[in-house]
Formats: sequence, structure tokens, C-alpha cells
Amino acid sequence: MRSPQALPSLAVVAVSSALAVLACARVPTSSSPTAVPAPVAIAPEPATIAAPPPRLRDPADPPPTFTDPERRARLAAAFPAIEAYLAGTVDRDHLVGLAAAVVIDGEIAWFRGWGHRDPARGLPIERDTAFGIGSITKTITTLAILRLRDEGRLDLDRPAAEYLPELEQIVYPTADSPKITIRQILTHGSGLPRMGNFPEYPETPPERAEFLATLEGVGLERAPGEGRVYSNLAVQLLGPLLDAVTGVDHREYTRDAILRPIGMEGAAWVAEDVPGDRLAVGHGKGPDGAVHPRPPWRPGAADAAGGLYASVDDLARYAAYNLDAWPPRSDPERGPLRRATLREAHTLQRVAGLRFEGGAEARAAGIGGNGLGFGVFSTCRHDYVVAHAGKTLNYRASLHMLPTRGVAVILLSNHSSISSKVLPADGVKVLDLLADTGALEPRRHAASDDLLAAAAELGALVGRWDPADHARIFSDDYRDGYPIFDTERTFREWGALVGECREPRAVDVVEPRAGVVELRCDRGALRLDLRVAPWERRGVTTLSFVGATGLEAEPAAQDAAARALKLMDRWDPRAHERLFAPSLGAERIRGFLGEVKAALGRCRLGPPRTFAPRSVTYGLECERGGAAMRVRLGDGSPAKITAFEIHKDRGRDACDG
Repeated sequence: MRSPQALPSLAVVAVSSALAVLACARVPTSSSPTAVPAPVAIAPEPATIAAPPPRLRDPADPPPTFTDPERRARLAAAFPAIEAYLAGTVDRDHLVGLAAAVVIDGEIAWFRGWGHRDPARGLPIERDTAFGIGSITKTITTLAILRLRDEGRLDLDRPAAEYLPELEQIVYPTADSPKITIRQILTHGSGLPRMGNFPEYPETPPERAEFLATLEGVGLERAPGEGRVYSNLAVQLLGPLLDAVTGVDHREYTRDAILRPIGMEGAAWVAEDVPGDRLAVGHGKGPDGAVHPRPPWRPGAADAAGGLYASVDDLARYAAYNLDAWPPRSDPERGPLRRATLREAHTLQRVAGLRFEGGAEARAAGIGGNGLGFGVFSTCRHDYVVAHAGKTLNYRASLHMLPTRGVAVILLSNHSSISSKVLPADGVKVLDLLADTGALEPRRHAASDDLLAAAAELGALVGRWDPADHARIFSDDYRDGYPIFDTERTFREWGALVGECREPRAVDVVEPRAGVVELRCDRGALRLDLRVAPWERRGVTTLSFVGATGLEAEPAAQDAAARALKLMDRWDPRAHERLFAPSLGAERIRGFLGEVKAALGRCRLGPPRTFAPRSVTYGLECERGGAAMRVRLGDGSPAKITAFEIHKDRGRDACDG
């Protein structure tokens, strides 16, 4: 295993808007179209005054950071398990070759190659071995489009036919169908079919005019904007569109405007342009069931959706560049696109589906869809993943990036006779193994002085209610939304429980001015979840009392909790009537306790976890995991249970809570 190696820093590059003048440009000749049209003239938008730069907060909040000094070492503890798992993948699928890498904070922290890039010559898989990356190419084509958008040379929301007139040949399904926009192409909402009216793997690579001629009479599967149809054809058409807008071949533009500034020097549009003997020879099963080498795929002018070749080194630089867009900050921009543009591309814009596996032990749920060019999904284990997979006649590829964790996983294979879902699933498994270390945590904000000061003022108000302090501490909108008499009653109840509170300590900061703060009180400790307004007056805009700790449970609460738990093992209607308020009827409580027992098994009452006025939350030790039970007692005598909850403790995979 090589030691972590920093990738070359991203150059600050100014690329001419007329890239054709770059004398050093080397255009792939084996699949270039014979002619590229002059740039399309588009009517400009009405003249507007350039917007001034945004005003910045002074002093500015520091961006969130990784707070665990052992994070890298803890993540590295997963590398042996990752290597063992992927070795099993190679054996399971009889792969000719596999290249795998984990990128952490812009560096290749781990790499491993299995098999051969060229079995006939015994050449191994290495970091600079080039593979066809298939549809990962779509994300790079997208960045080329977004660069032009940022330069004002095209508009994502204008009809794409304004830039590529040949799109007027397409047949729409209804008279009220809107014209296809570039944004719809990037989010797979154009309605164009998955493939065009031509062979996916042609014997002769089509030139530009030949490719565009196939649009005549092509129909849409849906009206644009009406749902999602994953379309290779739609993104393939962005190649000729880039030709038309820039006046140069889209491969040349993408190379000089995106690939080279990022440092992807080994990336190439055709196999012959891969440097040296670094190409992994593609393989697949033949009619005899044996694995054979295959000649390179030549998509010609339709290559913008899947034609690029790249190595682990190239994709690691690409992942590092994308991940460097996070978090938002005021640092100087680097690379060919603004960080905000990359974050926009990484943001979910069209939902493709929601997945949930029900049942008492439900742990699998997720939502996914499309950003701009990228796939975006969230699961119970991984809250924010930006990804894309690639499949061609000769190769399989996957790229997974965790923007808030600074981590990416790259998998490349020169064996195509496996399902296109295999490597993406393996990539997610690698993320799972990294998560198993407990170190795959997001960046954390530091609490602002405003947040801690507001928490201290709230702590004093808990112990000593003062209407003048209430008016000073809370924002106008909070005081409008929560009548003062309700707020006063709440504060006096908590004050009776814990007394006055002081010495705020940040526990879980969501943003510099929002999060959970713990205060030391006369009796125990109190946690508040609050948000402070980001303006000069800095009033508290939201507040909830999380709970108190370090107190002694009242005997009545302890007795009620034990009696309620006993009903789960043996139902007794008379015991229920004596214990629960009429609002918590027998049928309701009996059914609820039956569901809990079916999910958790028998449970034993544990110690108190948190306290609230007349309410205690206890831990439960159950046969099938831990849980929490909250019991709230009314004011009567004898006191009866007026609120009753049981929740399973949230595990690493759970979606509840």
C-alpha cells in the first residue's frame, strides 16, 4: 500500500473564451467531426447593471472543520476490511482487473489494483492505468456546460434548440409540451428516450452531421419536465451543443476548460490518446462464455455522455476538485468553476425515487435523484452522497463522493460482463466499511459567541423570570408567535426543576448560531436547542428545552414507569385504569405495548436518562436492543400517566429519531 500522496494543487486558470487560439491544443483526430460550426448567435438578454458583490458578515463565521485529530488514522483502520471485501469481489465476478481507491481530504489515502490491464502481456493494474469511465463522462460534460452558463454564454432554462437548432427535428407528445431546456437535459427530465435512433456501439464512429441527422422524427417518451427518463441521448446531444456555442470541438473545449485545469492530464477521448501503454484493455464474455479482449468503443460525435478514458489518479483529482467546493467559505476561488456552481451541481434537483423497506426491523430507506449531471442520494447510513456510475461495452466504473465528509471512493474495471449495478453497490459497501470506524463524521461548526451568550441569558431567565429580559432576549417574531404567559409558565416550570443555569457549553452545533447548548444549573444540567438571529440585535428565534440530567427521579415517577412496563408482560385492565389518565385508553395502550414487545422483546427498566417538569425518560434494556421510555405524570392525586412514549434507540443504520 502506498502512503497517502497529495494530488497536485488546483491551478488558478484563466481560460480564453476562444479556446481555439491555444497553440498547444492537441485535438483527438480519430473521432473528431470533420467540421465544427461557427458559434451560435443568441439574442442577448436585456441589458442589466452588473450586480454588486454580496455584503459579507463582519466578523465572518469560520467554516466548519473536522474536529477529530485521529480521524484519518481511524478511517485508515477500515482499509484491511476494504481490501478483503474487494478481493472477494474480484473472485466473485471473475474480474480481469479492478482498480480501487479511497480519497480523503484531497489525497489518495489508499489504492489497490487487482488483475491485469493487459493479461496478454502480464501488465498490472496501477494508479495511472486508464479505463473507460462511461457515464461518469456526463458529469464532466455538465461542468463544461456550467462553465459556459457562468460566463453568460448560455442559459440553462432557455430552449436548448436556440443553441442547437437540430433539436427542432424532435417530435413532442402534446401540443402544450414546453421546449426542452438544457437544465432538463442535465437532470434527465427532457423526456428524450434512453438511446437514440442509431446503434449504441457502431462499427464506424458517427460524425457530427451524421449523428444529428438521426434526430429526424425522434419522439419524446414524456413531455419535458414531466418525470424522469434517464437519457444517454440527451447528454450525447450536449457535445454538438458545446461545439455550436464555443465554435470549437467539444472534446477540445472540455479538455482545455475542465480537464487540464483540474489536473486530469491522463484523461483522453479516444483509446489511442491514452499516454504510453497505460490503457486497460477492455474485456467481456464472448458467445463461448469465455472472456476475451474487445476492441475500443468508438462513439464518435455521440461521446459526450460516455466516451472519456481516465485513471484512478485522474478521477482522484476530479473527486478532490469537487469535494473542495465544500464547505461554503470566503477563500479565493480555484479551478475552472466557482465553488457555488459545483455545489449547485451536487444538489438534488429531480427526485427519481423513494425506497423504504417496512417491518419492525426496518433499517433500509433512501431517496435519490439527480443534481445537475450528478446522481444524488441519501440513505440511513450516508446522509449525502454525490455519485455516478459508468458502463460501456468494455468497462465498468463508479465514483461516490461524500461532500460533508471529504471522502470519495473510486472503482474501475476492464471487465464488462457484470451488471452495471455491481460496482456502484460495491462502492456503497466501501462507504459502509469506512462508516463502521465511527470516523466518517461531518465537519462541525464552532459555536459563535452570540449563541453562547444567548444560552447564558436564557439560563439566567430560567432561574429568575423577568419580562424585561424576555423582551430583550427573544426576537420580535418569537414573541409574536409565543404568548408571553406561555413562555413564562414554561420557564418557571423548568426553574422549579433545575434552578438558575450558567456556564454554557456547546454540545451539538448545527450552524454557528444554532445548536444544542448545555448549562450547569443549581440542580443538575440543562440542555437547550436554540437559534440566534444572524443580524445585529441577535435575538433568539427558536428555542426548545431538550431535557435535564443529573437529577434524582421522584418515587412516584419511578413507580409509574415500573408499573407501566409490567403491563407489557402481563396486561391487567384494572391496573391500567389505576395508572393511566382516561385520555390514554385501555385499547390504545394495550395495542401499543403489544407492538413494542413484538419489536423489542421483554424489557427491563434502566436508570433515568433525562428529566423535564413532571416527566422522566428512562433507559430500557430489551432483548432486541436498547430503548427509551418517557413517562409524564399529571397533577392529580394519585398522579396518573398523562403522556407515555417508547422509542427504540437510534443505531447507526436507523432512520428514526
